[in-house]
Amino acid sequence: MKRDFISILDFENELDEVLDLAIRLKAKIKGGDEFRPLRGKHLGMIFEKPSLRTRVSFEIGFSHLGGTALYLSPNEIQVGKRESVYDVAKVISRYVDIIMYRAFSNEVMRELAANADVPVVNGLDDLEHPCQIMADLQTVKEHKGKLEGLKLAYLGDGNNVCNSLLLGCATVGMHLSVGCPPGYEPDAGILEKAKEIASREGLDIEVVADTIQAVKDADVIYTDTWVSMGDEAEIEQRKLVFPPFQVNSRLVSHAKPDYIFLHCLPAHRNEEVTDEIMDSEHSVVFDQAENRMWAQMAIMLRLLKP
Repeated sequence: MKRDFISILDFENELDEVLDLAIRLKAKIKGGDEFRPLRGKHLGMIFEKPSLRTRVSFEIGFSHLGGTALYLSPNEIQVGKRESVYDVAKVISRYVDIIMYRAFSNEVMRELAANADVPVVNGLDDLEHPCQIMADLQTVKEHKGKLEGLKLAYLGDGNNVCNSLLLGCATVGMHLSVGCPPGYEPDAGILEKAKEIASREGLDIEVVADTIQAVKDADVIYTDTWVSMGDEAEIEQRKLVFPPFQVNSRLVSHAKPDYIFLHCLPAHRNEEVTDEIMDSEHSVVFDQAENRMWAQMAIMLRLLKP
């Protein structure tokens, strides 16, 4: 039976295994070993939103595994507009072995996955960004040696990245403190689910408006752009609301001395994070960006099971 990766929770019982697979793949291939279990396989990449990291990491990653990837631009597909979601899902499934979909809508994402006959990977939608969080957790594990018991502080908009972080941190045993302005909290349903998972593991999951409380004793500090794609009409309002949530030297002084800094990129330097932090010895943002590829390779291997 085919599987999809639409939410972090699709791997809830195997998250650690997939992260360890990503770390092994990285070591193996960067060490010069050839590993091409997906030779003859084809990945179809449907994009409704542009991205540097998503396209390059999926395309090159699938190539590393021996397969070929096809990029389908927003103008070529227009899922649900030029052609029904059902028809797109059925047609693409006849050509490729796995689909990556970078979408505007989680609802359409789930409709496409429900009707596709091959696995579908969520490359981002308006509710979640699970591949990004897999890369984030891989990066933390590489730099900290573990995940369980660490505290991650997320500052900024309660967006799709924040939503998936809630689920991911709770699943792997990390405490999470979200610092965001009132009115910009993460999805209520996802927050409730994360707290449910966390309560079983004795973890602290909180959403606060106090940035110092959020960052206090954090092992990891994470931020994202204040204005996500689709929120452009709110730029001026958000630039008035979010400056107190900037990650800067004053704020990070409340974290643990050996904290690491994450940003999923692209970054708006000296808005959500200062150059001083972005370019500091604590910053691992480019390791994090690289790990998009390795994490996604592990995800696709798990779904295809060659």
